[in-house]
Amino acid sequence: MSASVKRMQAGLCAAVLVLVCGGLKPALAAPAATILPAEAGGAAAAYDPAVFGTSEVAEKEAARMVKAWQSEPLTLPWTTLTLDMIVKHKGSPTRSARGLALTHVAMHDAWQLAPDENSRKVAVSTAASKVLAYWFTAEEHGFDRILAAVLKQSAITPQQAAKGLAIGSEVAQRVIARGESDGAARGWNGVRLQWYGEGRYYGPGAWVPTPPYFYYPPDEPFAPGWKTWVLENPGQLRPTPPAFGSERFLKDLQEVVEVQKNLTPEQLRIAKFWVDGSGSVTPPGHWNQIGQDLVRKYKLGEEKTARLFAMLNVALADTFIAVWEAKYHFWTARPVTMAKTVLGVELKPAILTPPFPSYVSGHAAFSGAGARILGAVFPQEAGSVDAMAVEAATSRMYGGIHYRHDNEDGLLLGRSVANVVLKKLNQ
Repeated sequence: MSASVKRMQAGLCAAVLVLVCGGLKPALAAPAATILPAEAGGAAAAYDPAVFGTSEVAEKEAARMVKAWQSEPLTLPWTTLTLDMIVKHKGSPTRSARGLALTHVAMHDAWQLAPDENSRKVAVSTAASKVLAYWFTAEEHGFDRILAAVLKQSAITPQQAAKGLAIGSEVAQRVIARGESDGAARGWNGVRLQWYGEGRYYGPGAWVPTPPYFYYPPDEPFAPGWKTWVLENPGQLRPTPPAFGSERFLKDLQEVVEVQKNLTPEQLRIAKFWVDGSGSVTPPGHWNQIGQDLVRKYKLGEEKTARLFAMLNVALADTFIAVWEAKYHFWTARPVTMAKTVLGVELKPAILTPPFPSYVSGHAAFSGAGARILGAVFPQEAGSVDAMAVEAATSRMYGGIHYRHDNEDGLLLGRSVANVVLKKLNQ
C-alpha cells in the first residue's frame, strides 16, 4: 500500500473512530466509517486491468455503466451487474446473500476512502470488479475487461486512475481475505457435504427429504458456523417453533392443507411472484431491486446509496446465517411431510419444497430484514415495504411449503437482525 493511502486511512480512523482500526473484531461503525479494518487484508498486488484487453461484451457493459452514472449513484450500475450475474449463474439465495454483502461492503469502503470524484469512480469499480471475480471465478478476467473499458470510456487518465486503482485493489484484498476466512468454503464442495447434523434432533416432527426429488443431504448444513457481520453469534436471536403436536402446530398444519385445497388464482400469483427460485435474482436480490427502485425514485445521493446497500446486504447476509442456525437447531419437518404422517393427507404444494428444514422461513426473514432497512432509509415508504414483506412471507404458505408460524417468526427474526445492523451503523 502506498504511503499516501496509509496516511489517508490513518486520518479517516482518527476522524471517524472506525471501530476496527485498533485491531478490534471487525464490525460496522459510524456512518462515515469503513466497514472492514485496514489490517484485514495483505498488501495489494500491482493491478493493471488494461493487460486483459477488450471485448465486445465488456465494452457494452461499460457503456451501460458510464451512461447510468449521468443520472444515478456510482455503485448502482455495479449492483445491477451483480444481480445479472446471480441470474446468469443461477446463484442460490444463500450464496447470493453472502456475495452481495461482500460486493457492497467493498464498494462502500472504496467510496469512503477515495478522496475525489474521479478516484471514487475508479476505486468503486476496481473493488467491485475484483470481488465479483473472486465470487464468479469462471468470469474472472471478464470483470477486469469491464473495468478497463469503464476507465477508457470515462476518459480517466492513467494518472487520475492510479489512486483509485490502489484504493480499490486494497479494499478488495481486505474483503476477499474476509471471504476466505468466513467459513463458507466448508461444504461448498459436494464431496464435503457428508455432514448430517452434530447433535441433530431425531424423532416426531423431524425433517426428512421431501418429494418429488428427495434431495439429501439438506442445503448448506455448515452455514450456522459462518462468520456473521454484526451479530455476536448466529443463534443470539433464535426464535422457538410450536412444539410438535401442540395446538398451534396442528392448527397451522391444517391451515396449510386447507389453503392448498382452496388456493385462489390470486394466492397462486402471489406464491409464484415471490418464489425467486433458480435462475432469478433470488430473495436477497429481489430486495436489492426494490432498493434500487427507491434510490432512483428519491434520487438518493452517492454516499447514502453506498451506505444503504452495505447495510441492506450485511443485514440480509446475517439474516441468512441466523435463519439457517434456527433450521439446523430445530430440524422441523415440512408441511408436505407432516400432512401425510400426522393428518394422513397427500399434500401437493403449489411450488417446489426446498431441500432443508422448515423453521424459520428464509423468504420471510429476508423480507423482514430488507423492509426494515429500506423503511429506515426511506421512512415515507416504510408502510409500503413492510406490506411487501408480509406478502412475501405469506406467499410461502400459499405455496404450501411453510406453516404460518414459520413465516411470522421469520419476519420477526429478519426485523431483529436489521435492527442490530441499524443500531451498529448509526452509533
